[in-house]
Amino acid sequence: MSTITAPRRAATLWGAAFFVGMFGTGILARRLDLGAIPSMLVMLPPMLLLIPLVRSSERAQAECGALSAATRRYNRRAMLWSFGYMVLLAVSVIANRQLHPGGPLLWLLAVLPALPILYLIWAMARYLAEEQDEYLRMRVVNAALGATALLLGVATVWGFLETFHVVDHVPGWMAVPVWAVGLGIGSAIGRWRDSR
Repeated sequence: MSTITAPRRAATLWGAAFFVGMFGTGILARRLDLGAIPSMLVMLPPMLLLIPLVRSSERAQAECGALSAATRRYNRRAMLWSFGYMVLLAVSVIANRQLHPGGPLLWLLAVLPALPILYLIWAMARYLAEEQDEYLRMRVVNAALGATALLLGVATVWGFLETFHVVDHVPGWMAVPVWAVGLGIGSAIGRWRDSR
C-alpha cells in the first residue's frame, strides 16, 4: 500500500473544504432564509476554493504521472464554467428581481445560467476527444458513468417520493450539482483504486 503524499493530502483537504464550504453555506443560507442575492454573496468565498483545489489536484496528478495537457485544458475550462455559472446566475437573479421582465427578456434571463452548464458538457466531450492517454480517458469515463448512475438513482427515488407526496418538488437544475458530486466521488474512487 502506498503512502499518501503531501500533494495528494493537500488535494483531498482542498476538496473537502470546497465540498463543505459550498454545501455548508448553501444549507446555512437556506436555513437563515437569506434570500437570493445574499445567498450568492456568501457562496462566493467557497467558490474561490476551486482555485487551490485545482492547483493541488494538478500537483498530485503530476506527481504520479497522470497530468496530461488535455487534463490541464479541461481543468481551465471547468473553472471557467464554474465561475461563469456563478456570475450569470447572479446577473439573472438580480435582473429578474430589479426589472420584473416578461417575454423574450425573461426567457433570456431564465436560460442564461444554463449556458455555462452547456459549456461544461462541451468541455467534457472535448476532454474525451483530446485525451491521448487511454487509461486517463477510461478513468474519466468511469467516473462519469458513476455520476450518471448516482443521478439516475437519486432522481428515480426522489421522483417516486415526490409522486407519493412524501417530499417536496426539486427543480430540474439540481441534476447538475448531484451529477457533479457523483463525478467527484467517482474520481476519488478511481484515485483510491490506483493507490492500492
